[in-house]
Amino acid sequence: MIEFTHEYAEHFYHTPNALEKHSGAIPIRIGYNEAKPNYHIGPRFIAYYSLHFVHAGQVTLRIDQEEIVLKQGGLFALFPNSIHEYYITPCEKPALRMFWIAAEGKQMPSITSRLGLTLKHPYIENFFNQDLEQSFFQFAHEWKHLVKQDDLSLTQAFYSLLNQIVRLSKPIKASSQTDDWLTTSLDYIHLYYKEGITITDIADHVGIHRSHFSNVFHQKVGIRPHRYLTNLIMQEALRIVNTTLLPISHIALSLGYSDIYSFTHAFKSYHGQPPSSYRKS
Repeated sequence: MIEFTHEYAEHFYHTPNALEKHSGAIPIRIGYNEAKPNYHIGPRFIAYYSLHFVHAGQVTLRIDQEEIVLKQGGLFALFPNSIHEYYITPCEKPALRMFWIAAEGKQMPSITSRLGLTLKHPYIENFFNQDLEQSFFQFAHEWKHLVKQDDLSLTQAFYSLLNQIVRLSKPIKASSQTDDWLTTSLDYIHLYYKEGITITDIADHVGIHRSHFSNVFHQKVGIRPHRYLTNLIMQEALRIVNTTLLPISHIALSLGYSDIYSFTHAFKSYHGQPPSSYRKS
């Protein structure tokens, strides 16, 4: 490690290439240190997210007027453009040692949220284990080689490390188990409604009996799941008929129908006339 005025540290930096800039989480800086007795960072702010892990010793994190002491296994986050301050906590051995990962990208708010980290509560005690430490130092060892690759090699390794971090977290549950599987079912419907899915497929996906799923869906959403699914398909069908010159057979297959006849029948039942007549009018 290199000696600085307040620490011994190694810093690794990266400027994302054109491919990496389209990623949701982009590693830009990592490092690890051993703090000197005068170690004190801030008050200051940075323009990216940074996750700091306490490898040994103790660090004091100052939030407004409150001071939180984090020990080995602790994690705290620095949020973009938010004032932060942290410093060594006087104690006997071992000395304060930390490692950190800084990143940017549109997925970072979701990642910190998944970890349970917020501006008002940006820390977790006893978060990580020895396996994560080993993975981090392996990532640091490979960093210089990975940044030379003009591809997604660094991002791939970073996502693997992020996945390990996320798996250590306890996901924040929705307000109830019902809300949780209901949200999952809606996400599934909106993603796959053009693939010919059935209500049984949706219920199986969330692990709920079909009849119970249909009843609760109706109570919570205000419409039967079959009707909800039909509305999505028919609204998309109408949009395609209105805005394109695609053959009706192509539209039918693209919306999960096995043939033009079943699609035309469904379209007529829903919109009052077949798609070909609707297009002509």
